[in-house]
Amino acid sequence: MKWGLSMLEILWHDVRYSMRLSLANPSFTMIAVITLVFGIAANTIIFSVADALILRPFDFPQQERLVMVWEHNPQAGIDHLPVAPGNFIDWRQQSQSFERLVTVAPQSFDLTGTDQPERFDGYQVSADFFNALGVKAALGRTFLPGEDEPGRNQVVVLKDGLWRRRFGSDSNIVGRMLTLDGKKFTVIGVLPAAFNFPSSAGEIWAPMAFSEQMKRDRAAHFLQVVGLLRPDVGIEQAGADLDVISRRTQQQFPETNAGFTANVVAMNEDFSRFSRIYVTVLMGVVAFMLLIACANVANMLIGRALTRRAEIAVRQALGASRWRLIRQMLTESLPLSFAGGAIGVVLSILSVNLLKRGIPEDFAKFIPGFEHIAVNRTALLFTLAVSALSSLLFGLLPAWQTTNPNLIKALKQSGPGAWSAGSGHRLRHALIVAEVALSLVLLIGAGLMIRSFVVMMREELGFDPHNALSFQISLPGDKYPEEKRRSFFDELLIQLESLPAVTAVGATSSLPMSGGGNKTSFEIVGRTPFEKDEQQIVSVCAVTPGYFRALGLRVSGREFAAQDNKHSEGVVIVNETFASRFFPNEKAIGQRITREDAGNKPLEIVGVVGDIKTNGLDEAPEPSFYVPYAQDSLSDMGIFVRTNADPTLIAAPARNKVMNVDPARPVFNLKTVDRMAYERASPKRIMTALMGVLAIIALLMAGVGLYAVIVNVVSQRTHEIGVRLALGARSWDILCLTTGQGVKLTLMGLALGLAGAFALTRVMSPLLYGITAADPLTFILISLLLFCVALLACWLPARRAIRVDPMLALRCE
Repeated sequence: MKWGLSMLEILWHDVRYSMRLSLANPSFTMIAVITLVFGIAANTIIFSVADALILRPFDFPQQERLVMVWEHNPQAGIDHLPVAPGNFIDWRQQSQSFERLVTVAPQSFDLTGTDQPERFDGYQVSADFFNALGVKAALGRTFLPGEDEPGRNQVVVLKDGLWRRRFGSDSNIVGRMLTLDGKKFTVIGVLPAAFNFPSSAGEIWAPMAFSEQMKRDRAAHFLQVVGLLRPDVGIEQAGADLDVISRRTQQQFPETNAGFTANVVAMNEDFSRFSRIYVTVLMGVVAFMLLIACANVANMLIGRALTRRAEIAVRQALGASRWRLIRQMLTESLPLSFAGGAIGVVLSILSVNLLKRGIPEDFAKFIPGFEHIAVNRTALLFTLAVSALSSLLFGLLPAWQTTNPNLIKALKQSGPGAWSAGSGHRLRHALIVAEVALSLVLLIGAGLMIRSFVVMMREELGFDPHNALSFQISLPGDKYPEEKRRSFFDELLIQLESLPAVTAVGATSSLPMSGGGNKTSFEIVGRTPFEKDEQQIVSVCAVTPGYFRALGLRVSGREFAAQDNKHSEGVVIVNETFASRFFPNEKAIGQRITREDAGNKPLEIVGVVGDIKTNGLDEAPEPSFYVPYAQDSLSDMGIFVRTNADPTLIAAPARNKVMNVDPARPVFNLKTVDRMAYERASPKRIMTALMGVLAIIALLMAGVGLYAVIVNVVSQRTHEIGVRLALGARSWDILCLTTGQGVKLTLMGLALGLAGAFALTRVMSPLLYGITAADPLTFILISLLLFCVALLACWLPARRAIRVDPMLALRCE
């Protein structure tokens, strides 16, 4: 017990001494803490993101047994194809590896019978879906066995947020009838507030009822399949089990199942695959940030420790053990690391909230785990661990380096010139080289992201997004047969054109930047058909005659007109990419093509229109063509309205015009086209901003670290500088003497950094657009920038050296 109390007293003494030492040199302490704050905060922020998006996007009771099952065709390069109903039925009936196998399919619900019709995103699921996930209703119940059979599936459960927002947290909601898609559904339950599967966009869940025809369908791939493995079954065993079943179906149904097997993936791994590339790069960046911060603080501590080597030698001469001195010096580093960690936590909380607000809600709701991003208990434990680790990283090196001096030399020498060379300085130089190298890798990564983002934003969308409004409408097929659909949109477009400030209106089956439309294969009339393995798949959109005018696109040839209807010859307008790829040396207008999904009826190309971004800002235009809506009328259409004023002013009038045509039709995804483009660019914008900020901080830390080394060199060589000046040395000679070492270290760091950047930036390739991961301009400009900052960091203390008074310098000894 006495030994224990003695150890506590010694520790308390060391802590008090380290606090006095920190307070005695506030500028040193402040710089060290700020450096650590940035390094620790950056790691805490990105760990919070990784924890939510990669490690725990979902947290169900039996999470480790939950998997996603997809169809897989290695020869075609397909590994995440949704499952056909007929194949799912076979898996569920014949597999021995799953306790439960359930389906999920996106389904939108139009709520009517109220003052304002509204559309909600939701899902159709198997009756035992919630049982497979281990989720119980917070109010009421979930689905019972048999409620996914035709005729018994008119029940729904609601998301907690929808229940609170739309129904005012009505405790009597269970048993209430809702009119969804024109049918009566009974609300049987409300889910827990934390439930967000498959994404937080879903607000209504209904049972999926398979008709007999659907059970035999092996061509329509639209089901997501969730599996709950048996307790003694692993993922590989489950995959092998489904492969046996798949091989049987390949033989039984070769037309639809040839080459297809099953792909079983852990649920968290599957849902995080899109976030993983962004978060992985950021985790590497912040790890570099922490290493740079630790190298910087270690350099500062070594510099301070070098001035105390005589003191340390005296302590050792008086009997202090090396371990006792190392423990004391490590204790001196603890206040710095934990102060950096405490302030870093506060900065992390503010930054995480800022980061979440920076991603548009309509985009964020489709990111699994996004709502879980927070500096939670796990993140705080991580910060504590990082703080302790950083304390060891930057504390142990100077402690080990300075506690074994040559006692005789240490006791003989004192003053600023002592210990001006040796292993302590070699270690400091090595740390500077490492700092510069790490900073260069980080800066080049940020430079690549910035250049890629600039290229992406400079590229034309293909149309003018300003002063434009868009929204979507879906017509139920049973209420709106083909002729009524055409009449609905004809009347709606006429009413929208009558609005003040509206200059053009058009409708399309796929709005720009929303996915590119339906896919189809085609053949060119008069040419040899494409080989089966070279079949051309392109996007096809149905548009109204005014659509291209609304987008501000000029058509070479002619636009669609009212006479292009169901009774006229089939016509298409192709985009420039289509024309240049398939008719490179001839005129596309006048050529004829056939669509596989339209009975191979010949269609004449009557025009060529400019390319537009159909999928996203970071994707190149793809071959596509347009058909008249009157010849290919669809139920789901997007409306594009061009105005000569603020488009938000016509949002409410446009909604009213829709209600004039059909009061039961909800308008959804109503937003300005500028807003749509902003949402599409959000992931790249956030990633670029994060890497840019981190790179600037790393650049400053590298400069500060180099500055500290040169200041120390100048202070320790003051006497030598004075002698040189007294003997007639020129200012240029002194400048070269004092900066030469820093420049040499910088060049060594740049060489290592360039090699590292060439190797490490390859992982960023999927994030880049318009440039390569080895973009020479970025590598050259960033290297020059870092060299200039390093040169400035060397020049500032060197300028002080050339102003030294020789008489004062000679007295320094």
